[in-house]
Amino acid sequence: MFDVYADKYGKQYDYNVKIAAMTEVMLPACQLRLMNLTGMEADAPSDGEIVKRDGFTHMATCNDALNALDRCGWKRGYHQREFHSHYLRACARVFFKLEPSGSFERAHKRILEINNWDSLNQEVLISTPRRFGKTISISMFVAALVFSCPAVECSIYSTCKRISQNLLRNVCKFLELIHHELKIPPFKVIRKNQDEVNLNGPEGLGDIRTVSSYPSRVHTPLHTQPQPQPQPHHTTPQHNTNKELTKELRIFKV
Repeated sequence: MFDVYADKYGKQYDYNVKIAAMTEVMLPACQLRLMNLTGMEADAPSDGEIVKRDGFTHMATCNDALNALDRCGWKRGYHQREFHSHYLRACARVFFKLEPSGSFERAHKRILEINNWDSLNQEVLISTPRRFGKTISISMFVAALVFSCPAVECSIYSTCKRISQNLLRNVCKFLELIHHELKIPPFKVIRKNQDEVNLNGPEGLGDIRTVSSYPSRVHTPLHTQPQPQPQPHHTTPQHNTNKELTKELRIFKV
């Protein structure tokens, strides 16, 4: 009789352990699925916070992050604000990356009305003299974009390795300032080196945010005159015959 109860208890214990393990794994995925279907925010689980927001909230968070940098001693100038406005317009589609299919198309008109834009151009070309803050504005915007946009991947190409490494350091510095000013815990660093930083965002395990900064290789061929071909070097053979040697010996004797 004892063996029967022990066997039933063991099976029930194994079943409870299996259910607990499945709940721990499946609960976050079910919450994300429910939020995609209903558009509601789920409660954060006890072991980690999973926050789900829509594209409009992501865009507003990006602006909040840029304004936070203004309060941290990095107040943007007029031209830098213009740069960021055009950057944000070009990246509008990226903020709806994890939304259901067709969400950006349905929100297109509302995006234009909220931001007072006439179109959403996905390409931006900025040409200014030196000391207009182009490099710093790129670092600030990338930090705000990584802070606000889930599963974003940013690739930056600079003129040399020194500038690319300095730019990536500025992105990390501005990101720390944003977290500190907004009093939000920093994201978990997955990998960090001289060329790339991978972060795990708050919207689940699939929210991997990447910043890559590479030195570009720009080569312009120069039109030069063709170099003359080297001429083959001919050695002059030495003609030392017996007659010449005899003549030299006679002169030496005289």
